[in-house]
Parts: sequence; C-alpha cells; structure tokens
Amino acid sequence: MALINQDDKVAFVSPSSSITEKDIKAALNWFEEKNIKVELMPHVFALYRNMGGTIAERAADINECFSRPDIKAVFCMRGGAGCLQLLDKINYENVAKASKPIFGLSDTTALQNALYVKTGNVSYTGFLPVYDFKDGSLDKQTEESLMKIFAGTEQCVKGGVCLNKGKTEGVMVGGCLSVFCSLCGTPYFPDLRDKILLLEDIGEKTYQIERMLKQISLQTGFSEIKGIVFGRFVKCVEADVGDGTVEEILQDFATSLKVPVMADFAYGHQKERYVLPIGGKVFLNADECEVRY
Repeated sequence: MALINQDDKVAFVSPSSSITEKDIKAALNWFEEKNIKVELMPHVFALYRNMGGTIAERAADINECFSRPDIKAVFCMRGGAGCLQLLDKINYENVAKASKPIFGLSDTTALQNALYVKTGNVSYTGFLPVYDFKDGSLDKQTEESLMKIFAGTEQCVKGGVCLNKGKTEGVMVGGCLSVFCSLCGTPYFPDLRDKILLLEDIGEKTYQIERMLKQISLQTGFSEIKGIVFGRFVKCVEADVGDGTVEEILQDFATSLKVPVMADFAYGHQKERYVLPIGGKVFLNADECEVRY
C-alpha cells in the first residue's frame, strides 16, 4: 500500500537548525512536480539562536502534524541540532494514534528513535530537503529509493563490504551515531534486543567513534542484536597517528561480535544514499552486502 499518494498533503517542519525560504525552493518545486501538496508549518522559518524556533515552537509544529489526519507525512528540513530538546514535549499518544512517518537524517535520529520507542512509529532516514537539494537537484539514487518508500514498494539494495558474514532480520534502529548515543540513559533509547543497528557519522575523530560504539555495546539488549549496517563515516579521521582509521575501528568492533556486519553502505552524510526505515523490519544478507525492506 502506498505511503504517500498524488494529491496527499505533507508537512515541512524545522525541528533542528533554522532555514530560510530560499533554502527550500527547489524542494517545494520537486514536491509540486510529484503532485504532492506541501504545508509549511507555522514555525518552519522561525529562528531562535541557530535553531528553527524555540523548543515550544518546534514541538508545537510536530504535535500539530500528528493531530491532523490531512497530513500524511512529516519532512524535517535539515539537521544540525535541536531535536533532542523536543523529546519530552511530544504528545506520544497522538503519535501512536496517527502512525505517520517522519523523514529526516542526522539530527532527526533523536526524534525518529524516540517515536519508535514510545509508540512503535516507523520513520524514514536518508532524506533532508535542504541538504539534498543544496545543489539544485536530488541525487537519482536517493530519489529512486525515496519514491519507492512513497509507493510502498519493497527495496532490495546492495553495496558496501562484508565485515562479518551471515543473514538475519530484525527491526532497524539508529542513524547518526553521535546523536543516537545522546539518547543513551534516557527513556528514548531503544532496547537493542532483536534489532539491526544502522550507524553513520560525519566529522568525528576515530577515537570518539570507538568510544561511542563501546557505549552502545553497553546498552540494554546489545548482546542480543541481530546485525549491524555501518553507513559512511565522512571526514572522520585520526586525532593522532595510531588512533586507528575508521576502517580499523569498525573492523575491530565487528571482530568482537558474532552477528552479520557490513560497512561502507550507501547511507549517511553524502549525496547518494538509500532511504531506510527506523522502526521497520529489514532483512540483512551480509554475504551479498544486501539489505531488503
């Protein structure tokens, strides 16, 4: 069944960093070409410090989206920072009733995982209008994956390298590693039992990545995870020689596990990527570097 049809209405929100009207012009044109109606929520262009409005304003927009049946999906405009501030301001009862997806990437990780933990709501990570249209057009791979999500079509995507062989299935959680780690110790971090972890990041030193992976491995249910999909770790370098490269850090982490693990998958802070479900079931075939959902 299609998730978003022609003539459906979707909402644009700014729960993280602020945007301007110019930032979303290309995205609005794209949605118009697809015959999808867009409603700009009241505070989408608000500004408080570097964020898209105050905490109350940003939370109000999210809550309104989930209270209105005419809005079929919610699109976060950009990443940056700010989503974590909203988690205790969300009306999760309405989210559970509405069960509609939030699309985003990076900082949206906090909101998407929180919605899943509190309600079982499925979101989609891998698309941010401001980020994806910054060069004026959407990458073809990203667009194809996104349109399949809209249509409710199963995707079977391949890429990356195998670190640990095996096949498995489970519910996917995660997203941006550093943002995901910020949920540790809060009521919004998922129980990792039977989960497939999706992790990527940008601009982190490799020793920090190693530390964050260890932190996640100490969380509830990690010993019973089903598998890991590592996306791209962009501009993640050693702070000092000998800290280890990203490849070495991920390989060492995978070696300590007995579950399927793949790396360098097309997801993260780069132009071409797949759009993936947070809170949705996926099948992982690390032998063939394949993800089906």
